[in-house]
Amino acid sequence: MGEKLKGNYNYQIGNTVYDYYEELPLQTPPQAPVRRNRKVKKRDFRFAIQVSLCGLLVFLGAFFYIHQYAEFGTRQKELRTIKNEIRDTKSTISLTEAKISEKLNLDYIRERASKELGMSEPMAHQIVYIELPKDSYVVYNH
Repeated sequence: MGEKLKGNYNYQIGNTVYDYYEELPLQTPPQAPVRRNRKVKKRDFRFAIQVSLCGLLVFLGAFFYIHQYAEFGTRQKELRTIKNEIRDTKSTISLTEAKISEKLNLDYIRERASKELGMSEPMAHQIVYIELPKDSYVVYNH
């Protein structure tokens, strides 16, 4: 049942190569436990506290920076909104002033009175002139 293939290897169908590799546990020589004296432990504790405080300071700094950045963004949005409102208000004011100046034009008033309201100019006999003493009226802008 064997076949001869390239390189003169003989293979048989259904046979497999067994895994002969066995994993051996690593053996380390026994060591005596390392003892630390108390001074080293105190130094380690102080160092751990210093590292913790530095980490806390970095965290607080980053938190403060992010908070200020977010606050700045919010204020910028509010400022943009207020500027848009001011621009819209100025536009409305200028539009209203234009309408008022248009309506205060004497030609516009005469045209509207004659066409829309059906009014006409008074005749000479309809005009009455009166003279008022200076004490009977109020003068403004003084």
